[in-house]
Amino acid sequence: MDHLSPAQVEQLQAKLRAEASALQASLAGQADALAAAEAPDPRDIEDAAAEEAGSFRAAQLRERERARLAEVEAALARIDDGDYGVCEDTGEDIPFRRLELEPTARLTVEAQEQREGEAGVDDPHANEPVGY
Repeated sequence: MDHLSPAQVEQLQAKLRAEASALQASLAGQADALAAAEAPDPRDIEDAAAEEAGSFRAAQLRERERARLAEVEAALARIDDGDYGVCEDTGEDIPFRRLELEPTARLTVEAQEQREGEAGVDDPHANEPVGY
């Protein structure tokens, strides 16, 4: 983390905290909406099917937001531990510009491309953006 200035770390930490707060608020709002939702009339098959489809989409969104929140919280923990901004594969510094664009980045662009090349293009775990 030595390659980042205190001001840069502070900027990235603020960005991560803001995103964490927004995700937590969204997840709380979804939980409230889910609790308040009325069950569809079981005699109306079309309404029940539409409700089930909506519930499925909402569950997918909640899962994506939970996963992203976990990434953000892990990045904040790396800042606290002093491991932030260091590539997990190579130990090289992750450039500030990459962290600025994706503050949860755990790999340099080169290491990310290496992982994607080894795993194939359709790797579901290769979800970190590349190119900055």
